[in-house]
Amino acid sequence: MTTTKVCFIINPRSGSKGKEHYEADILRTIDRNKIDVSIRYTEAPQHATAIAAQCAKEDFNIVVAVGGDGSVNETGAGLIGTNTTLGIIPTGSGNGMARHLKIPVNFIKAVDVINRCSIELIDSLAVNDRFCIGTIGVGFDAYIAHLFSKADARGYSTYVKLVLSKFSKYPGKDYTIQLDGQLIQQNCFLLTFANSSQFGNNAVIAPFADVKDGIIDISIMKKFPGYIAPSLIYRLLHNSIHNSKYFSGYKAKEIIIKNPTTMEGHIDGEPVLFDGDIKIKILPQSISVAVPISI
Repeated sequence: MTTTKVCFIINPRSGSKGKEHYEADILRTIDRNKIDVSIRYTEAPQHATAIAAQCAKEDFNIVVAVGGDGSVNETGAGLIGTNTTLGIIPTGSGNGMARHLKIPVNFIKAVDVINRCSIELIDSLAVNDRFCIGTIGVGFDAYIAHLFSKADARGYSTYVKLVLSKFSKYPGKDYTIQLDGQLIQQNCFLLTFANSSQFGNNAVIAPFADVKDGIIDISIMKKFPGYIAPSLIYRLLHNSIHNSKYFSGYKAKEIIIKNPTTMEGHIDGEPVLFDGDIKIKILPQSISVAVPISI
């Protein structure tokens, strides 16, 4: 019988709970009759990229990111241009890509997906010289990503507290954006470039995003009166932000954000600083992902 080689890359820092049971749960749940299992741990930022790239050279069939969206990003970056498939066991604070792909957020159920998964080719994004699989932001979401990275506590509750305390106070900023050559100048509260539909925790910022359509969805939210902040948060969490008069959406394949200085941003929820213009382009069907068979 042919076995499938699968490597699980565990990020011990993602999320807020202990990780000591992960390895035992994987070994107990995975079908050892069909799958040859390897488990490796990240030791520093970007380590998952190096591990994933090495696994591809070793002809692993699937490399599974055990972590949040940042871990998925790092792991996926090592698999671009290879024949190795990305798997996802979501253990982060938001798990936006897993939720978009209907991968269970329950640990055991997510591991079981690997036992009998479907392999789907999906798009990814290039942002300057970096990789993105889910969303890129330079507005309020980027501001929160930077604050969250400095917070004493991780996890969902910390993220929610930051959003609720800052949502109505964050000032909009002026941006000059080029979408497939069309120039747009606009003051934005949120400016998000989406391959998948949500930030995580079912906060849907790009309701019509499709990871297989070869298009980037651009979501813009203008600055709004503070008193309507609760209704906008409700819309984000109930997949209806596009119905707000403060929201506008565009689609493009290549984007340039004019940036004469340094700009805060995030890539798949991880804070970054951009120096100079930000160039984003779609990479159609550039990475394969293990998803539930019912997708």
